[in-house]
Amino acid sequence: MDGIINVNKPAGMTSHDVVAELRRILREKKVGHTGTLDPDATGVLPVCLGKATKIIQFLQDDEKGYEGTITLGIVTDTLDAKGRILRISDNDRVEMDDVRNVFRSFVGEIDQIPPMVSAIKVQGKRLYRIARQGKVVSRKPRKVHIYSLELLDVHEAPCSLLRDQQLVEETGIQDVDPSRSFTRIDFRVRCSRGTYVRALAADIGDALGCGAHVSRLVRTKSGIFELRNSIRLGEIQTDPQSVFRTLRSIDDVLSFMPRIIINSPARTRFLNGVPVKGSDVVDCEDAFGIDDLIRVHDESETLLGIGKANGAYSPSTALDPKAVICKVVRVLMRT
Repeated sequence: MDGIINVNKPAGMTSHDVVAELRRILREKKVGHTGTLDPDATGVLPVCLGKATKIIQFLQDDEKGYEGTITLGIVTDTLDAKGRILRISDNDRVEMDDVRNVFRSFVGEIDQIPPMVSAIKVQGKRLYRIARQGKVVSRKPRKVHIYSLELLDVHEAPCSLLRDQQLVEETGIQDVDPSRSFTRIDFRVRCSRGTYVRALAADIGDALGCGAHVSRLVRTKSGIFELRNSIRLGEIQTDPQSVFRTLRSIDDVLSFMPRIIINSPARTRFLNGVPVKGSDVVDCEDAFGIDDLIRVHDESETLLGIGKANGAYSPSTALDPKAVICKVVRVLMRT
């Protein structure tokens, strides 16, 4: 089974857990995901099956979309509801205009410090492994882009994190009424790959002067994959054949790349790692620039693999028969 499925990840499972479950259900050894989701987060998780695992690095997932809830007034060490409470604010009440102004200040390119509970490596070690040892290390800010940040609603609700005895024993924080309501902000965000929404929520809480954590998070978009076209893991568990309803071909998800068609002799050479020359090309309708990635097809329009352009080309110019058009980056067919 070769292709990509858009799985709606349930809460309580890691992305790796989803991969392991699909490997078991579908009896497919080669399974891999793109764009890790936190265990408590739900939503879009593109999963590659079979030969599609070879293209994970090439998938166009620069834009992500999320909807969620920020709970003001409570700061945790993981920046989400799974963490240990570090601080509770005396005042988490905010005005809608203040929230809108803060939201506007985060739109555009911003600096973001990755959470300690993340997979980024510092001095060769994953941050989450360092965090498990109870350590906190310095992290360099990273540039991320917030394309839009929309305020959906502001409301109040009791926080399930406030469990009297547990709160006192684990944090030493006392005299907190577990029935106390905290302000919650429902939001929608479109952001670049590499953005940590947990960190964004914490920064918003700091900007509002009361601290915050993410108490609900749903990924609604990852590149071309959207929540409305996803399939629940439970559906696949009940009926493994249901994956074919959402299975997208490798060629389909790579359709953002320009395409060339090469002749039969060149097909064999390409599959053996030999670059494509102008004389090998049967058809080339798409323009491309130097170092662009290109889909390489044979005359039966079968996707052979991915090449990297050795120069620029437009349909209005003729290919030099002796020039190298593209070098082999990834072969997807067997010889």
